[in-house]
Amino acid sequence: MDKAFSTVATQLSFDYNMPLSFLLDNENHFSIYKPQEGRRRFEDNPDVFLKMAVFNGKVVATGKEEGVKAIKEIVGERRGDWIFDGGTLSRIIMMLSTHNRRLEMVHPFFVKEKKSNKERGNLSYRIIEKEEIEKYRDDDDFSEAFAFDENAPDEIGVAIMEKGEIVSIAGASSDSPLMWQIGVNTKPKYRGKGYGKIAVDILSDIVIDRGHLPFYGTAFSHISSMNVALSSFFRPMWIELTTN
Repeated sequence: MDKAFSTVATQLSFDYNMPLSFLLDNENHFSIYKPQEGRRRFEDNPDVFLKMAVFNGKVVATGKEEGVKAIKEIVGERRGDWIFDGGTLSRIIMMLSTHNRRLEMVHPFFVKEKKSNKERGNLSYRIIEKEEIEKYRDDDDFSEAFAFDENAPDEIGVAIMEKGEIVSIAGASSDSPLMWQIGVNTKPKYRGKGYGKIAVDILSDIVIDRGHLPFYGTAFSHISSMNVALSSFFRPMWIELTTN
């Protein structure tokens, strides 16, 4: 078991209110949601009707009793590999509507365990320390780099510079003690030049140096965002479905 896999398994055990052994075996597991110390706290919401993840080839889910009972009937003992196909998602959406709930997201998540230590040549960049982040609060160019979520504070950023102008920023928030989430923005006229990939790569190396596992989430339809993760030496680790 590699370190990144082990860290994510531990994190999901906190997030899904179940023993670590449940993330490591070959069975699907379901729990009634109860907030646990150590959980990811970005956009933390105690009213969890249902959330589920595909990790290690299986399904884990948590939420309110009625949500868990309903998803257990849909998923059963099926392997997680194809659980988010169109037919199953349609059944989940229909089930949610009967409970006056809706699907919020189905996102892939990536992690990076080892530093890349790539040489950057003459590339100009600078570190944005925590005390400087506030000045970007209302900057629409970098609204995904820094989340300004009090439950998951922004900790550090990396700004890529061109001729003295900031063209791309990657930011990291402390979603949990174990894992920090990476977000990135590149100004529109500078996209396609690889600046976002470089910012994410440099920042994730710093996060690893600070003792945390960097992770990166995006949408299935956002191909360029997934390419940023892959080009920055991240690898896919789990898929997560949430509702509201």
